[in-house]
Amino acid sequence: MIILNGEIADGESAFLDQGLYFGRGLFETILVKNKPLFIEEHLNRINAGLKVIGINRKVQEDDIINAVSKLKCMDCVLKLVVTEKNIIFTVRKNNYTKEQYEKGFKVKISSVKRNQYSRLTYLKSLNYLENILEHDKCITEGYNEVLFFNVENNLSEGSVSNVYFIKNNKIYTPSIECGLLNGTVRKFIINNFEVVEGKFNKDTLMNADGIFLTNSVMGVMKVSTLCDKKLDDNVIIENIKEYYENYIKENY
Repeated sequence: MIILNGEIADGESAFLDQGLYFGRGLFETILVKNKPLFIEEHLNRINAGLKVIGINRKVQEDDIINAVSKLKCMDCVLKLVVTEKNIIFTVRKNNYTKEQYEKGFKVKISSVKRNQYSRLTYLKSLNYLENILEHDKCITEGYNEVLFFNVENNLSEGSVSNVYFIKNNKIYTPSIECGLLNGTVRKFIINNFEVVEGKFNKDTLMNADGIFLTNSVMGVMKVSTLCDKKLDDNVIIENIKEYYENYIKENY
């Protein structure tokens, strides 16, 4: 079941527009517990992005609340897609498992370089195929996630995540200008912990004391292996994960 332009649709018909032909559109993936998480942050990002790509429409909070109600979405993932002529909501289950959080993610580095000079890099756009292809490839190879460096060989982001590392008891993450999507959970981490943003090369990442990932559905996920190098559990990462999960339980 989907909501297409405000109405529940049994099929999946949509207006043909530049979203289909050229990828001119944006999406948001929103975790819903008893209510949607970080709804203001998601709305601010997609509405600002729509202006950048020249789509003259705005998604309202009521649009999301009504979609959650109509689709009976609770403890699920709500996806919002906006193109010139369409606003689409769909739901799916959260596929991250307890076992994955316990074991941590096995991560590799992509040979593909992120272009930090492209406007598209900073938008959650429908031009997402490179991320999907690299993510599918890493899954096939036995990994859970793949990390991108940019054309200047500085750490950028994962195919579906933001990345952080710990060194000498400090938290580091790539700055936005390294070519990454400023995730909703990334903002939460930076607002609630002392995080150093900067430019970091591969050697710096490989010598980290710990690494973790975030996205709006995943929350906080530790990395147990980077390019087949085992990483020990890190108390700072454990504390960040616990703090985040407690915040979600208390507020959503």
